Amino acid sequence: MALSFIKIFFLLLLITPNLDLSLAKKCSFFTPKYEIHVINKLRINNPQLRVHCASKDDEIADKYVAIDEDLHWSFCESFVLKTLYFCHFWWGPKNTSITVFDDITFCIHHGKYENLLRYCKWEVREDGFYLEQYNTTAGNKTYFMDHESDWS
Repeated sequence: MALSFIKIFFLLLLITPNLDLSLAKKCSFFTPKYEIHVINKLRINNPQLRVHCASKDDEIADKYVAIDEDLHWSFCESFVLKTLYFCHFWWGPKNTSITVFDDITFCIHHGKYENLLRYCKWEVREDGFYLEQYNTTAGNKTYFMDHESDWS
């Protein structure tokens, strides 16, 4: 039985020569595309914001992010739903690290609201870190920024 399955699989590969098996080029139905946005919303005349974002496998950025600049990237979620992105932030004497993605439903495991958008938009503010949420209560469909984490 297993040998028949293998033969059929290789036969399909032969008759579909343009089949692209690379997940790096584009996402598939089983590996949806997500975006992460980290936006500097600090006030002007403040110390510069330095951001280092990475995952276990990918170095995203290690740079100073200007006021209103959007540091963003996209990725295909893995089959096993284990993708994790984190960022470390330095702002004057303050610094902290936060998880910016580890859950396809809420952006972060401890999220309060379901994310229906397939992107996670973060704002860095003087009082902490905010994650954009989508409010669907009582037919009211609006976006709002939810305070998720503080500077340490």
